[in-house]
Amino acid sequence: MVPPISVVADRLLAPSASRRRAAARDLADLSAPWRTKRQLARLGAVKRYPHESFRFAVLGDAEPGRFWVWRKLFNQPGVFETQVRRAQSEACDFTVQLGDMVSRGTEENYLAFFEALSSWEVSTPYLSVIGNHDRRFPHGTTDSQTYRSCFGPVNYAFDRGGWRFVSLDTSAHRVTASQLRWLDRVLDTPQRTAVFTHIPPAVLREWTDYGGARGVGGFKEGALELTDLLSRRGVARVYLGHIHAFGVQDYKGVRYVLSGGGGSPLFPCGVKDVFHHYLVVEAGPDGIRETVRCADGRSLSIPQARIVLSRA
Repeated sequence: MVPPISVVADRLLAPSASRRRAAARDLADLSAPWRTKRQLARLGAVKRYPHESFRFAVLGDAEPGRFWVWRKLFNQPGVFETQVRRAQSEACDFTVQLGDMVSRGTEENYLAFFEALSSWEVSTPYLSVIGNHDRRFPHGTTDSQTYRSCFGPVNYAFDRGGWRFVSLDTSAHRVTASQLRWLDRVLDTPQRTAVFTHIPPAVLREWTDYGGARGVGGFKEGALELTDLLSRRGVARVYLGHIHAFGVQDYKGVRYVLSGGGGSPLFPCGVKDVFHHYLVVEAGPDGIRETVRCADGRSLSIPQARIVLSRA
């Protein structure tokens, strides 16, 4: 039986096994310095104590758009590089990138990403959160093998200066029961806590409702359980990406900060404040304060007063 033409074409265009092995070796070499374990070791080499204040940067979605029409209509090339370089000048202890580093989690895309970081001479410890685009395909529950081979675990935590920081994987549009059990244990600490994740829980409807559809911009599986857990554990901040915009809301006693303006296309998303930006966060014994660094050069301080936007 003669195979279909499309199958023959796929076989002819597919990279050879030797090319795939070479690409895998190149990616392993290039990503090795950026593994989470190594970055945390670099961070831990300079101690911070509970009485000290320190700064860190939060940078949102950076992938340039999967399709050329999105890049043509909504993307501004070079924004991500500019903001990474600016964040390097902020005297921050570390930077957290909230996911969607690449348009799709292929070896080729990750190679380009790590080549860029290396060429920009990023010296501040650089930590990551996995986004849906960082998986093999951006939607559904496809595997995160390439991300994990580059960075390591998708759920992890670390302590610094009286604070515990947690990176939680929501990239598959869900939080599982096992993740919730792990998170509950990690948040069982006398230290102040903050969580970094990619996709907002669907219950944050000011950000996740779009065009009359409820919760389409967030994840639903495990969302109620997650927000209840974060509230019960008294988490001080949750930083989220996925939606290419900026916003702040307090929900069940927890402050959520949306920061998806790292350099990805600024699609119409139903959120009012759509602009490229990153955050500079000061953490200390008295809590957290954030400053928004806009790509146009403006700086805005997030007020400490309670903000309630979520609809029931």
